Amino acid sequence: MKNPSLIIGTLIFSLIVLMAIFGPYLPFIDEELTEHLYLKLEDGTMVTPPFPPSEEFLLGSDRQGVDLLSRLVIGTKETLLIIFSVVVIRLLIGAFLGIGAFYSRFLKVILKVWHQVFSYIPSIFLLVMIVGIPFFLYSPHRPYWFILVLALIEVGRVGDVLNKYVSEIAAKPYYEAGIVVGGTPYSLARRYLYPNMRSQVITLLANELGRTLFLIAQLGIVKIFISVAFENDASGSNYIVNSSDSWPVVLSTILNDMWGVKIIPFSAIFLISITVLSFYLIGNGLVKKINKK
Repeated sequence: MKNPSLIIGTLIFSLIVLMAIFGPYLPFIDEELTEHLYLKLEDGTMVTPPFPPSEEFLLGSDRQGVDLLSRLVIGTKETLLIIFSVVVIRLLIGAFLGIGAFYSRFLKVILKVWHQVFSYIPSIFLLVMIVGIPFFLYSPHRPYWFILVLALIEVGRVGDVLNKYVSEIAAKPYYEAGIVVGGTPYSLARRYLYPNMRSQVITLLANELGRTLFLIAQLGIVKIFISVAFENDASGSNYIVNSSDSWPVVLSTILNDMWGVKIIPFSAIFLISITVLSFYLIGNGLVKKINKK
C-alpha cells in the first residue's frame, strides 16, 4: 500500500458521502424522523424516550423518541453541506485577501484589521452573539446568513496564513529572479506561488474542514443551530424550536445524556471524529503524493 493515508481516508469519506446520498432510502431508516411518545415492550410495560437499542431502534432513540440511527443518517447531508460551504467561502475570500495583501497595501490593511478584530475573542462566543441578533434570528434566510457568518469570522486568520505562505515563497531567490526577468504577477503566481503552495493549501483545507465541524458541534452543545422555527405555546407566546437535522442536534442534550444515555452523544461524537479523521488522512495523503512528484 503506497499511500495508506489517502486510501483509508478516501474510503472512510466515501462511506460517509454514500450514507448522505443513499442512507435515507434504506428500509430501516425513518426518513420522516417520527417522534414516539412511548414504546410498549413485549411484557406490556410502557416506557418513555429515550428508548434502548432494539429491532425497531437499532441504536436506541433520542429524548424525543426519534430513532437515533435515522437521525444521524438523515443529518449527514446537511452537516457536509454546511462545513463545505463554510470552508469554500472562507478560503476564497481568505485567498483574495491573503494573496492580494502581498500586492496591495490597501488589502494588507484590511486583512490586518480583520484578523485582529476577530482573533481576540473565541469564535463560538462571537457566533453566539451574532446569530442571536434579531436580524439573523428572525430572517427567513437564516441558514445562509449562518453559513456566511461562520465563514467570515475566520477569514482573517486564513488570509493571514496564506499571506505568510506567499511572503515566504516571495523571499526565495528563484522568485526574485523571476521578477528580474520581467515576470508579471500572474506568471509569477502560476510558476512559483501555486506549485509551492499546493501542499500548504491542501493541509489548510483539511484543517479548516475539521475545525468547522468541531465548531458547529460546539454550537450544538449550546443549542445554536443553523435553522430554527417559531411555534406558539398554550398561552400564545412564541418560542424557538430547532428545525435542523445536522449531527450537532444530537449533542444538544449532552449534559443530561453523559450521565444517562451515553450512546446518544457518543454516536454523534464518533461520526464527527471519523469524519475529521478522514479529512486529515486525505489531506496528509495528497501532500505525500504531491511531494513525491
